[in-house]
Amino acid sequence: MKKKLLIGLILVMLLVPVACTAPPAPAPAPPPPESARHPEGMKSLRWLTDAEKDKVIEIALNTSQALKQLEKYSHYETNLSWIAIVWDSSEYEYSEWRGIDYEWETDDNLRLVSASAEFYSRVVINFGEPPQWQVSVAVNPDTEKVALVEENPFRTGPTPPKDAK
Repeated sequence: MKKKLLIGLILVMLLVPVACTAPPAPAPAPPPPESARHPEGMKSLRWLTDAEKDKVIEIALNTSQALKQLEKYSHYETNLSWIAIVWDSSEYEYSEWRGIDYEWETDDNLRLVSASAEFYSRVVINFGEPPQWQVSVAVNPDTEKVALVEENPFRTGPTPPKDAK
C-alpha cells in the first residue's frame, strides 16, 4: 500500500508541474510586407524644383483613382500643396492629417502639426468643369512613392447638417 501511495505521489509530483505550465507563447506575427506599410515621408518641408513638381503631379495623375476619373472627365485642374500625416501604430492607417499651403512659411496650420507627422507633397485634382470629383494624392517627392489617396465628390461651402434634406 505504501509502495502504491509513494508511486502515486511521485507521479503527481512529476505531472503537476507539466500540467500547470503555460503553453508556449505563439510566435509573433511576421511584420507586414514593406509594400503594405505607408511609404516614409519627409521629416521637414523644402521647396521643390519645377521638375519635382511636374513629377509628383504626374504620379498623382497615374494613380488608379485619377485614371478612372480621367476616363469620365476631359477637364481637370491640379493644385500642389503639402500634407502632414500622423500614422497610427499599425503603420497602415493614419490617425490624422493636416493640409498645408505650398508656401508653408506663412501658413498658420504648420504650427498645429504634430511632431510625429511626416510630410508629403499633396496633389489635389479636381475633375470636370465645373468640378464634379476630387482626388487627393500624397506623394513623397524624394522617393516618388504614393502614401495616401483619397477621393470624394467635389463640393464647396459648409458641410450640411445631418438632418438637412
